Amino acid sequence: MIHLSDGFDVPVTPERAFELLTDLPYVAPCVPGGEVDAPDESGAYPGRVTVKLGPMKFSYEGTLRITERDAEALSAVIEGSGKASGGAERASVRSVVRVSASGEGARVDLETELDIKGRAAQMGAGIIGSVSKRMVKQAADCLAQKMTAAA
Repeated sequence: MIHLSDGFDVPVTPERAFELLTDLPYVAPCVPGGEVDAPDESGAYPGRVTVKLGPMKFSYEGTLRITERDAEALSAVIEGSGKASGGAERASVRSVVRVSASGEGARVDLETELDIKGRAAQMGAGIIGSVSKRMVKQAADCLAQKMTAAA
C-alpha cells in the first residue's frame, strides 16, 4: 500500500471547490491517462487509466465512485478499482478529499492510498511511489488551474 498526500489552494469558495471535486467527469481528465464514462445505474463511473512504470505500460479498466460525501464538512471519499487486460494486474485507489477555507479561497487536501497487484507491483515501491506521487501532483496542479480559470 502506498500513501500519498498533496494539497493546493484555489480562488473559489470552499463550497464551489467541493462541488467541482465531487464531479468525477470534471476531475477525471486531470488524472494523467484517466477518463470516465457516464455513470451506471449504481452511480459508479466506468473508466480507464493508463500508467507507465519504467519500461512497462499498464492500462486498467474499472470503476470509480464516491463512497462517502459530507457536504457540511466538505469532505468526500473517492474509491476506484480496476484490472488490466490480461487479468493478473489489479489496482485500487482510495482518496480522501477535504476542503477548507483559506484566505479568500479554499484549501484542498488529498490523502490517497494506492494498492497495486501483479507485475506492476514487482516494479518496486520506489518507482511506483515516484510515479504515483507525480500523477497525484499533476492531477492537483490541473485541478487548481481549472478552478482558477473558472474563477
